[in-house]
Amino acid sequence: GSVEHEVRLWLDESAGNDSQNGTFYSKVVIDARQNQNVMAKLSDYIIEQMEEDASIEEFSHEATSQTPALTDYRYTGSNPNNYVYFGCEENCTAENLYRIIGVIPTQSEVGGEYENRVKLIKSDNYIGNNYIYASSGYTPSGYGYNWFSNNANNNKWEESTISTKVLNEEYWNSLGEYQKYILTSIWYLGAPLGTNKDTYSPKDYYNNERGNVQCTSKGNLNLLSNVSLMYPSDFGFSLGLAYQNESINTNFDSYKNVWLYNLGSNYREWTMTADGNYHYAASFVIYATGLTFNNISYSDYHCYNIRPTFYLKENVLYESGEGTQESPYRISIQ
Repeated sequence: GSVEHEVRLWLDESAGNDSQNGTFYSKVVIDARQNQNVMAKLSDYIIEQMEEDASIEEFSHEATSQTPALTDYRYTGSNPNNYVYFGCEENCTAENLYRIIGVIPTQSEVGGEYENRVKLIKSDNYIGNNYIYASSGYTPSGYGYNWFSNNANNNKWEESTISTKVLNEEYWNSLGEYQKYILTSIWYLGAPLGTNKDTYSPKDYYNNERGNVQCTSKGNLNLLSNVSLMYPSDFGFSLGLAYQNESINTNFDSYKNVWLYNLGSNYREWTMTADGNYHYAASFVIYATGLTFNNISYSDYHCYNIRPTFYLKENVLYESGEGTQESPYRISIQ
């Protein structure tokens, strides 16, 4: 990078008139060193920005069946400065563009210590090598992913093809040396019950995701994994603190203006929470109408977009950048 310095020189009055029309010779030497010990952790840097950035909001959560009372810091609103480059050094492209969901307390093992981790989501939908292909009107250019690659009547996230093959094999292997930035983390698999999920608020989803109800196929309540998808609550909280107890679908016209609303009204996107009522159902966003639960069966019409989501390690550092799309954050690892 480059830094501008303004240098001002003057002669003291004691130099007297004899200096007039004389010549002054000098040079300036700038000795610059990068000191990793004083660079800010990315998580600390984001939290510090709260004083000046109203799009970063603090969310306090009561204890659930799987988690204690926790506080996280999330980007909200239409277009916050939460862009970051990941998976590149200098020659970064749109393919390397991610966005920061927030700073979320996270464990790297069940019963482990909670630490503030930065949670990233890919800025655009992920196509990859098209592990699963279906000709669907719901996905750009006919590409997308089924929950399972066969017609399995099973809504266990930990066994889904998206989780096992697409995210934690194909996508994970594509990261190469940048895998070292990512923390293997606990992901919560509690399933919402009831037929009134259209009335659920972001807070309702948060509590159910971390609750003690298994999905209908009796899957795990949590999973240790590298990469997953956003939760329904992640999408819901992006509208802002004022809406955390309000129905997502009742206010969905407002969600069409938030930064996590990604693909346009013709498309659909999987989130990672399975249903507690039906073994063939899981959650996804219909960008025209709202967040819902419906078929995961293998067919052209249930092939939706995904955006890989993961937690960065604690020792990932902020280097530079404004967080805008034109000047994303640049990060390094200690």
